[in-house]
Amino acid sequence: CCTFDRVLLYLEATARGQAFDFDPEYLEDMTKAAEELKLGGLIDLCNQKRGAFDSRVRKEPITFDEIVQRNASGEMLLTMDGMVLDVTRWLEEHPGGSVIIPEQALNMDSTVFFEIYHASRQSFLYLKEFYVGELRAEDFSKVPRPGGDASPAFVDTLRTFTSWRLKLDDAAEQKAMKSF
Repeated sequence: CCTFDRVLLYLEATARGQAFDFDPEYLEDMTKAAEELKLGGLIDLCNQKRGAFDSRVRKEPITFDEIVQRNASGEMLLTMDGMVLDVTRWLEEHPGGSVIIPEQALNMDSTVFFEIYHASRQSFLYLKEFYVGELRAEDFSKVPRPGGDASPAFVDTLRTFTSWRLKLDDAAEQKAMKSF
C-alpha cells in the first residue's frame, strides 16, 4: 500500500518535472516496485541512491586521528561500534537539536548514547545514509567511551540492522573484537 503510494508520488513528480526523493528505508521496496513496473526512471533513481553509498564509503579503514582532525575543522564525524558516520549535513535536522551531538558524541564512541536516546529501531534505518567507512582496527582502543559500553543486546541489534557495513578482514576483525 505505502510503496504503491510512493510510486504514484514519483509518477506525479515526474509528470510535473519536479524532483522526487524518498527515505532510504524504502529503497528495497521501491527498487522491487520499479523493476516490476519497468519504470526506468525510478530504477535509475534507486540505483543512484544505492550508488551514492558505494561512492561515499571509503574502502580503507579510517584512523581515529583523522576523525579528530576533521571534527576540529568543522565536520561532524561519529564513531559507533567501529562505524564512522558523517552527520555534518544532517545536524541541523536532528530531532534532538543541533547541539547534543557536538556536546556529547564527538571524538568518542557514541554507541551507548545511541542506545539511550534512540529507543525506536526506526533510527537504525537512517545510519546507512551517514555511513562513510570503518574505524581502523588498531585505533579501537584509542576511542574514549565516557558513557560506558552499550548493552550486548543493543549491539547485536545494531549489527543486525547494519549488515551492509564493510567487512573487515579476519585478522583486523579479531583484533577489533579483542579491544572491546
